[in-house]
Amino acid sequence: MELPGSAAHEIMKPGGRVLRPDNDIRPRQSAVLILLYEKNDELELIMIKRAEYDGVHSGQIAFPGGKKESNDNDLMETAFRETKEEVGLNRTQIDIMGKLSPLWIPVSNMCVHPYVGFYNADPIFVIQEKEVQKVLTFPLKELLKEKTITKSIFSGRKYSIEAPCYKVNGEKIWGASAMILSELITILKN
Repeated sequence: MELPGSAAHEIMKPGGRVLRPDNDIRPRQSAVLILLYEKNDELELIMIKRAEYDGVHSGQIAFPGGKKESNDNDLMETAFRETKEEVGLNRTQIDIMGKLSPLWIPVSNMCVHPYVGFYNADPIFVIQEKEVQKVLTFPLKELLKEKTITKSIFSGRKYSIEAPCYKVNGEKIWGASAMILSELITILKN
């Protein structure tokens, strides 16, 4: 199956954002895990709210993940390692179902590689407080509803921008996380 990639990312792209770096830019590599699990016969999505810090992604809703380190054999290992570090979930309980399109994040010059996985147990979260404020879980069916998409103003240390977002359970998911979710949702709807 061909991935919807850029077309799906475009749906939730903040205004003025560029999807691809210039040829002379070499982004750092990172990976995230879009992790689903079953709760009361429904699929739930696991995300995190980043800790507040002096950086561009402070307090944002994200997937567990981060930059590839030299001792990671590949990007899937990066996604597993970061998920274990940030929320305490062990890779032995995770079945990888696929990989979505890579997405460049200009503000941090990261190329993020999203993996989709299923967690085969009731998750018991152990958060890394330095990086994670809290774990969030959302019913996947809520994200599939058109009414969850809205626009909002987002402000940070060096920016204020109006952007499309998913509003679910009182949280607003925007930026790269929303663009990645858009691709997952596009695939699920098709």
